Amino acid sequence: MALLKEILPEFYSNLLEKNLLQSDATETKATCGNCLRSRDKRFLYLYKPHLKCCTFYPFVPNFAVGGILDKKLPGAAVIENKIKERQFTLPLGVFPTLKFQYEFINREFEDFGNREDLLCPYYNKTEQNCGIWEFRGVVCTTYHCTSDRGKAGQARWSQLSDYLSYIEMSLAEECLVQLDFSPRDISDQLVFLNRTEWSTEETTQEILSASEFKTFWNGYTDHKEFYAKCYDHVRNLTKKEFKEIMGEQGARLSQTLV
Repeated sequence: MALLKEILPEFYSNLLEKNLLQSDATETKATCGNCLRSRDKRFLYLYKPHLKCCTFYPFVPNFAVGGILDKKLPGAAVIENKIKERQFTLPLGVFPTLKFQYEFINREFEDFGNREDLLCPYYNKTEQNCGIWEFRGVVCTTYHCTSDRGKAGQARWSQLSDYLSYIEMSLAEECLVQLDFSPRDISDQLVFLNRTEWSTEETTQEILSASEFKTFWNGYTDHKEFYAKCYDHVRNLTKKEFKEIMGEQGARLSQTLV
């Protein structure tokens, strides 16, 4: 049996309730290492085995970026290059580019799992696995093309996704509050997440202008050090502090899972 704590990014182990961490998360079919969807013809269509369900560009919250850099994961070099090139590396986290978001939302149904140009930038092509696995985002943690428990299993993964999404963004925003960013500073960055409308220019935009970038960073110039501070803040949270950050909404979402 696989426990939930064994598949979640490590930092969750210090924060979530024990009974949730010890819950059964076994999935024998939807596994990343041996993609069923690339070979089982009972599916509506197949994924390419070297792409799998990794044709997606996840948002990586600031504290996770710090963890990736701290542990020097394979994807760390990708993050460092994105910082250097101003590829939507913001205080809140590393965002998918507007170009990618436009291409992804306008894809054909069977493009998912099949379009090479939609492959995650953190994907390790040599090993054919995730380059930021220890700090992968919510979508990558909870997405399963099928479940051993059928619809009930998919529903539980969906509930877990809602809860972890709330945690992820709450912690990322808490880091910014602790580092003197205002609510307006935070909301100005959130406009880049989950876009549904674009100007013509934005459909091909992969970097921010130097002036935009400077404004978003609120005086911080060492961005790697900034992300490290976010990581340190989150990994040193007590459970009491975590519960205070989560508030009533976090408690309600948690209750759907226990």
